[in-house]
Amino acid sequence: MATRKAMKYSVIILLEEHEEDFPKYVQNLYNLFASRDESFEILIMANGIGGFLRNVLAQLNSLNDKLKAFEFSAKTSEAVCLRTALKESNGQIVVACGSFEQITKDSFVHLLESLDEKTDFISPWRHQRVDSRLRRFRSKAFNALVRKITKTDLHDLNCRVKIFRREVLEETELYGNMYRYLPILAAHKGFKIKEVRCEHSQEHGGKSGVANIPEYFARIIDILTLYFNTRFTKKPLRFFSTIGLGFILAGFFITFYVFLQRFFVGHPIGDRPILLLAILLMVLGVQAASVGLLGEIIVFTHGRKKKEYTIEKTI
Repeated sequence: MATRKAMKYSVIILLEEHEEDFPKYVQNLYNLFASRDESFEILIMANGIGGFLRNVLAQLNSLNDKLKAFEFSAKTSEAVCLRTALKESNGQIVVACGSFEQITKDSFVHLLESLDEKTDFISPWRHQRVDSRLRRFRSKAFNALVRKITKTDLHDLNCRVKIFRREVLEETELYGNMYRYLPILAAHKGFKIKEVRCEHSQEHGGKSGVANIPEYFARIIDILTLYFNTRFTKKPLRFFSTIGLGFILAGFFITFYVFLQRFFVGHPIGDRPILLLAILLMVLGVQAASVGLLGEIIVFTHGRKKKEYTIEKTI
């Protein structure tokens, strides 16, 4: 087996938007790492916008010794981009970035220096945001919801910049568009996470205005998926039986109420739609519990070999 060439940093840029300042952004990243006198490489992953990438590569000819560019002909998930970049990279520390600048140069350097021997993952917190009130409100609401559901202390999952050791991505199961939740998934695996405050740079990219309803809906589904994967992957019966029990109890109390009216007030029950609702709720409850039981059987059969921990050190 060929040995991997020793390298300190692999800078992975997830290019998903047409940004006019992208060549300058890449040049600034190159200058930042070149000034540190440490080995590095830059990988650009063009996610479905290869035509734009080919147009700007001519402006980056001077970086050819450190630059690798990859093009996905069709839009794919961020997880696929990251895993492909990991296979093509050599660095022991991965620096993942978005399509445009989000934090200042000094803060970027501070993030790199914050990755000490006791830390596996650095998650930036853009303190004192300088973007629009709408963006700040959306970000605060989103992060507050994630903290409430997942019981984490992270304040800025929307920042695209993430710095972590190579082992984090190798041992953490990442799929779909769960990239923004990578710090939570890594912490669930046992890696040491540190949130570092940084200075927010005025962003000249990304979506502005109110996001469309499908995007909000997708965010909610992702949060629920994260909640399930971090708490009930090995015990789906507990999750679905709780939902099923709620339906069954609701149906039982409605049925009890209907029969109380029948015996004490004399109301007939044969033509009561609410009784049909009660029966429907109880049937749904039984079905939800059955889904949990099937999930438990699948986990017992196929999920016993799934690794949910990381050994920090062998003594």
